[in-house]
Amino acid sequence: MYDNTDASERLVSLAPSLENHADLGARVAAAFGIRRSSHWDEVAREHLARQPRCVCCLPNMQFNIGLQVHHIFPFHYCIALGRADLELDERNLITLCGKSPCGRGENHHLWVGHLDNFQSSNLSVVRDARKVFYGMPARQFRTDEQWLRHYNRRLVPLDLMTEAQKAALLRTMNRRMPRQ
Repeated sequence: MYDNTDASERLVSLAPSLENHADLGARVAAAFGIRRSSHWDEVAREHLARQPRCVCCLPNMQFNIGLQVHHIFPFHYCIALGRADLELDERNLITLCGKSPCGRGENHHLWVGHLDNFQSSNLSVVRDARKVFYGMPARQFRTDEQWLRHYNRRLVPLDLMTEAQKAALLRTMNRRMPRQ
């Protein structure tokens, strides 16, 4: 586990509202002084039109609860590492469910997209949502051995990354999603 003092201090005032906030990524990024593109709402709407359901939910799950557009490479990492183009790049987006204000939903955005830490991310989210954790209900994540292994290998929060880790992540971004 990380000792994420700096980001934790910035997020402490946001914590009560993070779970139900419509744009969790923007709230986390704001703690790093990073703002969303003015084009984000339009890009998110277009993405949801193309991918209108959580890719991790089974057809009989309540997949329309709190749908969120998740960045495979979190947009604040992209901006901080010089790949701001990936914030609005369809290749970097996947639809995952969240929770409704009354607490219903599987919250695959948190469990699969961020591995239970909105300051981090799961870079294997596409495969994991479609295959590894497909259909898994929220109540099973904390006890699932495979999920716990993923949890222990999740992306280091941006403010805790070394320069070498940042360089390696940028190489991964460039390899997986070359500039167009």
